Amino acid sequence: MALKFEASCPHGLCPGWSLIIKGETSSTENDFEINFLSDSGDQIAFHFNPRFSEGSIICNSFLSSHWGQEERTDTFPMEANEPFQIEIFSDRENFQVYIDDSKIIQYRHRMKHFAIITKVQILNDINLSSVELTRREMYD
Repeated sequence: MALKFEASCPHGLCPGWSLIIKGETSSTENDFEINFLSDSGDQIAFHFNPRFSEGSIICNSFLSSHWGQEERTDTFPMEANEPFQIEIFSDRENFQVYIDDSKIIQYRHRMKHFAIITKVQILNDINLSSVELTRREMYD
């Protein structure tokens, strides 16, 4: 796996943080992934994996040494070698995923201890033009 970006937030990335990625893939054969994980790296609270070859997006969590049940959407607005923007926002209940300003998937939090979700990684076949990690306004 080729690490393209990694950032840590010692006070936790959920809820209230937004990750905005602008980039493009270099081929239809290789996929990329975005992971929100514990600082130790042994638990993945949210795994986001667009698969260009399948035309689908896979989301999952890796907790207690096991992958959970995959959640999948066949809504796939990205194309290889074309620029896109992905925003992943964490509210109190879900990770909300937008691609080019269209909501694609809502993934319910499976890890309830938000304080240990302290790291975000972007891996594999993606050419990044910008990555922004910002705090968003939370509404009740």
